[in-house]
Amino acid sequence: MLRQQRLVLCAITILVLLIFEARGTVEAQSPDTEAQSKVIKLLKSIENNQYETFLEDGSEYFRSRISKQHFDNVSERLGQQLKNGFDVIYLTSFKQAGLVGTLWKIEYRDGSDDALAKIFTEDGKIAGFWFQ
Repeated sequence: MLRQQRLVLCAITILVLLIFEARGTVEAQSPDTEAQSKVIKLLKSIENNQYETFLEDGSEYFRSRISKQHFDNVSERLGQQLKNGFDVIYLTSFKQAGLVGTLWKIEYRDGSDDALAKIFTEDGKIAGFWFQ
């Protein structure tokens, strides 16, 4: 009985996916390569404790929010882990507070827990960056 229920559920799931695909509501998102290069640059600047490089592509607002002391604390805490290697994987894009953001998964090559990064850009400048 349980096997039959699973087969029915699987068939319904496939049917729903086919309906959405036919209607064009299921579409793959492609990564924003500009945002990806900015995320990598930000992470590399944290890895190498390069405060000025971290701020280089930031908006005035972004630059005003990141103090050298705060940056140094983050770099000290995460720098070595980033030096061990990491991969940046695109997850999705979204709108928040009138800006378009992208969400990225950071996989550490040393096998430690993954992290998430959000980046917001406006007029080609980094308007916000969060790392969890």
